[in-house]
Order: sequence, then structure tokens, then C-alpha cells
Amino acid sequence: MLLTARSLSKVLQLTLAVIKPDAVAHPVMLETLHQTILDNNFAIVRCKDLVWTRQDSQRFYAEHSGRFFYQRLVEFMSSGPMRAYVLAREDAICHWRELMGPTKVFRARYTSPASIRAQFGLTDTRNTTHGSDSAESAQREIRFFFPDFCAEEWMDKEEPAFRSGQIHYDHQKQIHVPLTQS
Repeated sequence: MLLTARSLSKVLQLTLAVIKPDAVAHPVMLETLHQTILDNNFAIVRCKDLVWTRQDSQRFYAEHSGRFFYQRLVEFMSSGPMRAYVLAREDAICHWRELMGPTKVFRARYTSPASIRAQFGLTDTRNTTHGSDSAESAQREIRFFFPDFCAEEWMDKEEPAFRSGQIHYDHQKQIHVPLTQS
């Protein structure tokens, strides 16, 4: 898929997107969510499947330590495989959060019935997806999931190709790459 320059005119923003264990456990759902990302004009910069240890989950959610849902969230997020993405697009954080829908599945079904969480979420913890809520969170979370990825370097070297549409989707790697890397 070649994205057009017209659809990517402003500087792109990066965000972290995570498909949680409840969705990854169902291959058809995982494929549907991956296709939803593509269908919504996100460029997939990085993609990887991983399994967290309990300690990974505790470190990532440390800011929620002591809250009533913390233990349940830590256990769930280390319960099986998940998929993490670095996504790029104009206003990527806002668009991904809108596509996900509200955190609370009941609210998502009521207020955003077409959202991912409304369609696939089971509970407020097993709500299918995670997304960064700010540019600062996106930087921190991307570093956590992709420690070898340098967002600043990507913005300098690859973002202009992505923004101008000089990319294609590599089906084998399941990411977009600049045409010069074809």
C-alpha cells in the first residue's frame, strides 16, 4: 500500500499501540485489528510480538501502583502474548485513542459502538488495546517496548519519506518501509 503525499502533509506523530493478550489469543481478532490499523491510515513503523514477565508489567504500570485495579492489570498483561506497534500519522495519539474508544467497555459500547473496545473488549481490564495518552507518554512507552528504537533518529531520517508517501507496506515484516529500503 502506497500512502499518498496529500494524506500525509504535516509532520507525523508517533504513538504506541498495544494489542493486549485477550485479543492476541484469537488469531482472527489479531488480524482484524492489524487490518484496522492499516485501514485507518496509520503507518506501522515497528511491530513486535512479546510476552511480559510479571516484573515487566509492574514496571510499565508502576504509576498505577496502589490503585484498586493495579494487581488485576499486572496479572492480565503478563498472562500471555501481546503485540506492540509504533504507529505514525498526523495526530496519531488522538486518532488511535479515538479508534480504541473509551477504556471502560460498557461506556465504549454506549458512546462509541464502532470503536475497537466496543466491538472486542470484554471488561475494563480486558479491553483489547492500549494507547499512549500524550506525546510524553508515547516517548516513554515506545522506549519501554522498543528500547532499540530511537524516535529522534526516525524523525530525522525516515519521517520525511513516510510523510511524503514514499513508503510501502512489507507484508512479511508487517511494517511500512521507505521505498529506498525495498
